[in-house]
Amino acid sequence: MKHALPGSPLILALHLVSCGEQEKQAQPHDGGSLKPVIAAVNYPLAYFAERLSSDFATVLYDVPTNQNPAFWEPHDEQITAIQKADLILLNGATYAKWTSSRTLPYETTVTTSSSFRDRLIKTEGTLKHSHKKGEDAHSHDGLAFTTWLDLKQASAQASETALALGERFPEHRGTVMTRLDALLEDLNNLDTGMTAATSGLGNAPVIVSHPVYQYWARAYHIVAPSLLWEPNMELTPEDMAALSRIREENPGATLFIWEADPLPRNIEKLKEIGLTSVVISPCGNQPENGDFLSVMRANVAALRALSN
Repeated sequence: MKHALPGSPLILALHLVSCGEQEKQAQPHDGGSLKPVIAAVNYPLAYFAERLSSDFATVLYDVPTNQNPAFWEPHDEQITAIQKADLILLNGATYAKWTSSRTLPYETTVTTSSSFRDRLIKTEGTLKHSHKKGEDAHSHDGLAFTTWLDLKQASAQASETALALGERFPEHRGTVMTRLDALLEDLNNLDTGMTAATSGLGNAPVIVSHPVYQYWARAYHIVAPSLLWEPNMELTPEDMAALSRIREENPGATLFIWEADPLPRNIEKLKEIGLTSVVISPCGNQPENGDFLSVMRANVAALRALSN
């Protein structure tokens, strides 16, 4: 599937045509009563698909909540289910490593970051590490993949998702495009809020715990040197030495960003050396509470609170 840029004449034309058409009644999938299936490789895409198609399709997203979808390895039965889906939503930017070694049907697969592929960020020199004991080591070398943390790029991915749905299920195109308008409004409001919240940080560097904030830093004009820390791992003297080196290279930093709630003793260790901890969740996987929108709103609120 080849898609146009969000807001392009093609998408606008689809919107106008769909609004002028009388929607067809959806036919049962494969002659039965089951809804068509939309597979997504991460939670942001699953959320977008759910917002846009919840009444006529089922979203397939099986990543366990305690795993990172970028490095999760589905078993053979799960891969088969994804291959059989009516639409497969990929993030692109080397996300979901398993997709590079498995064959997916071209005609039903959409890379939702295709409209900004020329702006993907290359990463180099990241050491291999694991997020927890017993997990295979991996690195973030190649391309930065948390594309949606630039909320304008999130809007582009939502638009690509809507366009793919409209092409695959033309009888629902009008409904999808109407819902896209509401989704884009939510994402635009988040982007506006994030712009305002990050402007209050001034020009000081912001140290981040993990190399997943590249698009966020670029979009909101932040210098964000990164470590390789997990919030549930206790900081060691070696960790603190690495932090000291980063602070020497990036003077003026007073803010430290975690992906999730860190151990309380980690917060105290950083507080003792003049760093305030704040959680900015990438929300790559489904949260225990709330949804993508509420998590991003919480991110904005956490940053706004720093300047109050």
